[in-house]
Amino acid sequence: MSVHRAAGARDERLVLRALVIAACLVLGACAQAPSMSEDSPAVSTPSTPTLTVSSGYRNAAIARHSRLAATARDAGDLAEAADHEEVLVLLSPNDPARKRALQSTREAIRRAVRTHAESGSAARRAGDLVSARDAYLRVLALDPDNADAVKALREIDSAVMARSQGERAARVRVPDDVVASAKARPTDALDVDQRIEILRAGDFNAGLRELRSWVDANPGDRATRQRIGAAVAEKARELESKAQRESALGLYDQAGTLAGAPTPEWTTRAQALRKALGEQYYAEGMKVYRTDLDLAIRSFEAGVRYDPSNTTLQLRLREAKLAQQKLQKIGK
Repeated sequence: MSVHRAAGARDERLVLRALVIAACLVLGACAQAPSMSEDSPAVSTPSTPTLTVSSGYRNAAIARHSRLAATARDAGDLAEAADHEEVLVLLSPNDPARKRALQSTREAIRRAVRTHAESGSAARRAGDLVSARDAYLRVLALDPDNADAVKALREIDSAVMARSQGERAARVRVPDDVVASAKARPTDALDVDQRIEILRAGDFNAGLRELRSWVDANPGDRATRQRIGAAVAEKARELESKAQRESALGLYDQAGTLAGAPTPEWTTRAQALRKALGEQYYAEGMKVYRTDLDLAIRSFEAGVRYDPSNTTLQLRLREAKLAQQKLQKIGK
């Protein structure tokens, strides 16, 4: 609906602009001096009044559209301002200032479109579908033909619908004996797709809860469980690429549990993340080792939980705890 409204408003502005141009052309035609026949009197009728009227109408149109363009710019409506500036360029084709103003407004529109599109993309990644929709609608207000924004809005609407259906499904309580005896139904694939879409939309807790619920109800469906695990691992790789290591590691572990067994790739990635997190917490502990021993110990302990095989971490943690004990004895 919002896409159609934006396009409709632009069409109305284009029709108005065409009428203005047509009126100017008619006035220009009316401004031509009348032809003289050979039998006409020698005294000719001055054409100045007719030219003055035509010029007056054009100047009035220029003044009106200049005022409307300025008002639109002040209100932040760049698309409206650009429409009026296009009319001004047509009314004053030899005025370079009009062309520069139009070019400047178009460039501002392009910048604003990029900014809103980036905001929408960031909001989608964060799972904030409401803010994402608003950002893409602002893109269409400036550029009604923006295919990427239209596509994103359709995907957001699908994700919102899937989330709503998933929440309704979570409220349904099926008796255990019915679940145990139920066989695969044709609608199961759609149900799984909807739950995976919740996860992909950024709502990790709800998505994992829905997928675990499905696996608990269908533990013997190995093919679908592998597909669920692959979807969760895909999200883990996305978070890993954004340096969100702890969240990525948690999803790799969940992927193996949901699939029934982890793939060698997931195991390798999880091991690499554990080592990286161990090194990360070791580095954080060393930064504060001489200024905040308690914080350093907490960092070393976190690193050891992720990578118990890191002997350097183990030794440093032991050393820090001994130092802490000595300080406590001195304090007594």
